[in-house]
Amino acid sequence: MKRFIILVISLFFRSVYGQGDVQDINKLLLNDSSSLRLLFTYPDSSRQVIFSACTYPSGFTQLSDVQKTTTSAFQKLALKYSQKRQEQLWEISRYPELAGILLDNKDKNKKELKLLLKMYSKDAQNASFYFVKHSEALIEMERIRQDFELRRNALIKEFPLNVREAFTLLLNDPEVFSLLLDDMNTTAMLGDFFVSNQKLLNHLADSVYVQTAKENGLEYEDWKKGIGKDTVMQKELKAVSKKYATGEDQADDVYGSSQKQNVTVILNTPPYPYWAGYPHWYSYPYWRPYPWWYDAGFYLDPFGSIIFIGMPSYRFGWWYYGHPHYYKRYVRTSHYFDWHYQSHPRSRGDFNRSVREYNHGAPRNAPRGASSGGGRRR
Repeated sequence: MKRFIILVISLFFRSVYGQGDVQDINKLLLNDSSSLRLLFTYPDSSRQVIFSACTYPSGFTQLSDVQKTTTSAFQKLALKYSQKRQEQLWEISRYPELAGILLDNKDKNKKELKLLLKMYSKDAQNASFYFVKHSEALIEMERIRQDFELRRNALIKEFPLNVREAFTLLLNDPEVFSLLLDDMNTTAMLGDFFVSNQKLLNHLADSVYVQTAKENGLEYEDWKKGIGKDTVMQKELKAVSKKYATGEDQADDVYGSSQKQNVTVILNTPPYPYWAGYPHWYSYPYWRPYPWWYDAGFYLDPFGSIIFIGMPSYRFGWWYYGHPHYYKRYVRTSHYFDWHYQSHPRSRGDFNRSVREYNHGAPRNAPRGASSGGGRRR
C-alpha cells in the first residue's frame, strides 16, 4: 500500500514537474536510512524552517564543531560533582534563562526563591536550591553558554536573514538539528530542491504529510484494538513496560506517579540544550527526559487500566528486541508485535522499523531520530 501511494503521488508530480527530481525524492522516501520521511511528518511551518536551513548545509557541520567544544567544557564542569549533582546541572541547563535568574537572586532565602521559581519543575527547583549556594558552577555554565552563542552568531552572520532565523530555531530543537546533521546527504539534497524547485518540494511534502497522518491513524487504531481485546497480553505489556521504566526491577518514582502527569506538559518538555549536549552517561542521543510511558505509548490510570497516547517509539522496540529473553518470556506480546508488523509490513512508523530490523537481522545501532522520544536506560 505504501509503495502504491508513493507511486500515485510520483506519477502526478512527475507529469507536472518532470521525472528526475521526483525520482530522487522518492528514492529517499523509500529508504529507511534517510531522514526524509520523518522530516515530512512535521507541520508545514516546521518544514519551512528545516528547508531554509538546509540551503546552507555547511552551517550544520560548523555549528557541530562549536558544540563539541562547549559540550566538552560542560561535561568537564559536571564531572566535578556527584552523579546526583550532575543530573541537577543538566536539569538547570534545560532552561536557558535559569542560571542567570539564580545568579541575580543568589542572596534570596529559600522561601523567596521558591516563589520566584514556582513555574519550574520540582526537579529544576531542587537543583536551583543547591546550586544557588554553589554559584561558581552557574557562573561557568553561563560562560560556556554565552561562548556558544557568540560563536554561533559569528558563524551565521553572513547567512540570509531567513536562514539565520532557521538555524536559531533549529538549535532550540536539538533532535531535529542532530537528525539533519547525521544525514547530510539528505540535508544537502533538500536544500538544493528548495532552491531549485520549492513548489515541487512543498507540494510533495504536503501530500506525504497528509497521507502519512492518515495511515498512521489507521495503524494506531489497529494497535489499540488488538491490545484492548487481549487481557493476557495487557498483563504482559504492563510487566514489560515496568521493566523499561525501571531498568529491570529497581524502583522508579516516574512509574508510580505516571497517571498524575499532564500529557500536554510532558510532550512539550524542554530539551537539553544543543550547546551542552545530552547527559554523557547515555550511550545514545537522549535530548528530552520523557517519562517511560512516552516511549511505551501508554500510561496506567489509578485503577491500572491502559491509557493509550500513541504507538511505541523506535527506542522502545530497539530496547525490547535488545533483550532476546523477553521475546521468549512474553510470548503473547512478542506474537502481537510480529502480527502487527505483518499487518502493516510497509509502514515506516518508528516501532515497525524496530521490528523490521530485528526480523531482518539489521545491525542493532543505537536509536536515532527526532521522534524516537526518550528512554531511561543508562
